[in-house]
Amino acid sequence: MAVREKKRNLSIFRLVNNWLHLWLGLISGIIVFIICLMACLWVFNYEIIDLMIPKKERQYILASSKSLISPSKITSIADSLYPNTVVGGITYTRDYPVSFTIQKQNKDGDRKRSKHEIHLLHPYTGAYLGLQKEDSSEEAQLREKLNSFFAWTLSGHRFLWLPRDVGRPIVNYATLIFSITLITGLVWWYPKKWTKSVRDKSFKIKWKAGWKRVNLDLHNVVGFYSFLLVLLLAVTGMYYGITWLNKALYWSTNWGTSLPERTSVSSDTTKTAYLTQFPAVFDKEIQSILTQYKDPHYLTITYPDKDKKEGAISVYIRNDMDRQFNNRYYSFDQYTGAFLPNSISLFNKDYEELSAGEKFRRLNYDIHVGSIWGFPSKVLAFFLTFIAGSMPITGFIIWYNRKWGKKKGRNKKSKDTNRDVQNIAGDALEIKPPVRFRPKSTNM
Repeated sequence: MAVREKKRNLSIFRLVNNWLHLWLGLISGIIVFIICLMACLWVFNYEIIDLMIPKKERQYILASSKSLISPSKITSIADSLYPNTVVGGITYTRDYPVSFTIQKQNKDGDRKRSKHEIHLLHPYTGAYLGLQKEDSSEEAQLREKLNSFFAWTLSGHRFLWLPRDVGRPIVNYATLIFSITLITGLVWWYPKKWTKSVRDKSFKIKWKAGWKRVNLDLHNVVGFYSFLLVLLLAVTGMYYGITWLNKALYWSTNWGTSLPERTSVSSDTTKTAYLTQFPAVFDKEIQSILTQYKDPHYLTITYPDKDKKEGAISVYIRNDMDRQFNNRYYSFDQYTGAFLPNSISLFNKDYEELSAGEKFRRLNYDIHVGSIWGFPSKVLAFFLTFIAGSMPITGFIIWYNRKWGKKKGRNKKSKDTNRDVQNIAGDALEIKPPVRFRPKSTNM
């Protein structure tokens, strides 16, 4: 009766809000739980791998040094080792030899990029170190197992282990529904009157109470305190998967400027005569990039297939394996080596050149995975994700207890009452004969 009276006193807005919170939470709950559980397992993947696999001494240091072997020198070495082939890509990696791949020519005359054969060179002397082969050591096997496990958790987090085209929309729109339940939950939490008892219930967890009350407080109180940060994680997660949300966020954070369309860049096919100058020009461009970024994690150069006459050279530099906001993507003309401005990638400019809204867009990934401030923010992201995953569970328990828990309690109470009544009735029906007392005889 008390619950019905309470519902009657609610406005239509509150009734609709509470109904949405309940059923949207039930619909998306199991998916949100899986997404958050997999995120908790994945978030410390780099730290776990580094902890379990000892680091080797630094043999090679990728830095802004003029002594680093140049791209033209690498292509020259590759040509001497493998005549009539073309270099497909070059990668400079921190603490690792320089690697390159080649494009092999098949019987039909078509060139095919060799992805499995990776050739290694000393980054300073240019000495050929052979092919990168699979390592069968215990360390390599452990690394492979850890990488496979974290790849599995990431697949569950992003696609629920389903095909990408199927799993990605399910995850994104379940997250959107969860974001709506966060807002409706805040409305449900907000009381009509701020009395002292209401403040205590709204902001404090009563640990000494029964488990049902503690569960209710964990859902309401912890949900309130973590509301903004959990919502931020949800929004940054949907940023990549929901196109209209991506455009809306860009528009709202860039003062009404629409998200520009990504356009491809092309090399100038009329300047093939500049090919003789290309090696020196392009070497200088790469040296300039390595001078600007000190000790990057890796820099990779991808050459276009030779049958693509208008194709451009792409250069991608990643400064930190754990963070992405300060990465950079470049395009260069394959004939002249000249820099080509592009909008192909999110990382087509230096971070300092971006507007406030564009900076937020670049920080999106680092915010979502918690790597924006390093390990401390990862710890925060772990706990926020754990809280988000617990919300569907605590909410389901609250709903279950309100739906059936009280009925069971009442049924048990009524059974106990009936049993007591039957016992009392039985005792009443058991009539014992009255005890008669005879007066003692007295002889006078």
